Amino acid sequence: MGFIEKGLEILYPSNIHCLFCGSAIDNTRPYALCDTCMEKFHWLGDKTCGKCGKLLPDDYRHDLCYDCRAFPRAFEKGYTCVQYGLYERGLMMDYKYRGKSYIGRKLGDILYDRMALENFHADYIVPVPMHEKKQQKRGYNQAAIMAKRLARRMEAVYIGNLLARCRETKPMKGLGSFERQENLRGAFAVQRGNRYAITGKDILLVDDIYTTGSTMDQCSKILLEAGANQVFALSFAAGANLPPRA
Repeated sequence: MGFIEKGLEILYPSNIHCLFCGSAIDNTRPYALCDTCMEKFHWLGDKTCGKCGKLLPDDYRHDLCYDCRAFPRAFEKGYTCVQYGLYERGLMMDYKYRGKSYIGRKLGDILYDRMALENFHADYIVPVPMHEKKQQKRGYNQAAIMAKRLARRMEAVYIGNLLARCRETKPMKGLGSFERQENLRGAFAVQRGNRYAITGKDILLVDDIYTTGSTMDQCSKILLEAGANQVFALSFAAGANLPPRA
């Protein structure tokens, strides 16, 4: 834990109230979640998509989710921690839209424990970027806080400005898979001066929510075109396995 984080932890202890419901807890509770809320979250199961890592129902007959069966992936492999449901959505709403940026450190710890299950190494950990105007309005990039915490725990190299979001895009909610891909076309670029750092490197790309994979795919394509060896995708939450909608 860095000096700033230690100071914030002294002033605003993160393990005295549950992040989600606010009930009193002690510092033995993992991720600052009470036992009840831990049980309500849809944690990683035994059956996941062999490409993107999305959780799959036990009675689903394929190794790949609907989206990965329908669309080729630019990233090598994806990982996630929970399925995006009612309780996960509530936590993410607090994190992204209610100014509770401190939640990102706990989500970073969850990401770390998820990747500790894998025999995994990446040269760089990189967050999915936000457009400058949106980040100024929110005050922070939620993916960056998570990625920075993860890199510190993994003792890996964090590069927060490797990618840039070149233009504003329409909200993704309600868009089908093809619409999402078109919406993101040309939206990302490698920051000028950073191309030299990419060549031959393995990169772990971090975002908060994985839905159809369009964002991870577009970012991965840009990184691979710039010379990256492989790109891996990691999110806190992934959407349910639903047939793609055009």
